Amino acid sequence: MIKNLLQEGFALKNKGHYKHAIEVFYKALEEDSNSAELMLEIADLYYKIQNEEKALSYIEQILNKNPKHIEALKLLKLIFINKNALAEAEQTAKNIYCISHKTSDLVQILQLLNKQGKFDEIFEYNIENPNSNIYLEQARGLYNKKEFEKAENILNKALESDSENQELLLLLGQIYYAQNQKDECIKILNKLSENNENSELLNFCGAVESYQGNFKAAKDFVMRAIKLSPQNDEYYFNLANIYFKQGDTTFAKQYYNHAIALKPENKSYHFALANLYYSEKHYKRALEELKDDFFEANLLKAIILYDTGYFALAKKELNELSKEQPDNPILIDYQSRINKELGIN
Repeated sequence: MIKNLLQEGFALKNKGHYKHAIEVFYKALEEDSNSAELMLEIADLYYKIQNEEKALSYIEQILNKNPKHIEALKLLKLIFINKNALAEAEQTAKNIYCISHKTSDLVQILQLLNKQGKFDEIFEYNIENPNSNIYLEQARGLYNKKEFEKAENILNKALESDSENQELLLLLGQIYYAQNQKDECIKILNKLSENNENSELLNFCGAVESYQGNFKAAKDFVMRAIKLSPQNDEYYFNLANIYFKQGDTTFAKQYYNHAIALKPENKSYHFALANLYYSEKHYKRALEELKDDFFEANLLKAIILYDTGYFALAKKELNELSKEQPDNPILIDYQSRINKELGIN
């Protein structure tokens, strides 16, 4: 009887009939109420229909009987990640690794450390024979810390034995992009698969195509990235930048505002939109977008003061800014212009 129920339950699950499968596994559980495997199947099915409360109740029953049940712990970790409870997911991943000692489970810990910004902790693990995935997470941590040279060295080491690895190549390309190494970015682009349905990779391809002035291809790539990850504010920002480079301020405004709507606290997005308004001589709108607490915004405010004839006020603002970046070429240029307007040698 139970064998037939199991066959029926798995068949329904494989076809995606999750609710019906749950009913069948419930019947099987009546025959074997202590079966951790049946409880796990029910928990997994509840997870698949997004009923995490029910899933957690069955996982709890399994772990109460066997705290080292790896598959139950792995499902628990997934639920924590979906709930953005990353600290709990990290601890669960550590519990899994303590039981399994598998490199693949260690990679999961490193990924969670990266997601939480715990970059230094990644290097607390003494790993004798790291594979490509370990190298990737180590390099990603260094990239996030802006230690680009160290990250590049790790990636090149990994690529020696895994030269076609798209994730390694992508991160290396992102490092070059962050350092404005255009030629190196283009070399990486030629090694990446354009058919890859990885939104991060597609966004990078768009950025590099934009570098080269291939704006149509750039937009196509970034739009594909947005289709895959419609809540990623960075992609809308990048698409806006492409339109702005083309001189299409209408669409640029639309996508800058979309990025701001998704992440209103990002000062760079507001500054980019302010710069667009400034280019159109809409000074009031530009000033509304500028935040007071970073250098570029205050410099643009001073430039707007200069452009609108408030030379003394602009000079005062620039003098304050020169304490922060005395060698900034734009600042020096406008100080010279203002001194000329005011007749100061």
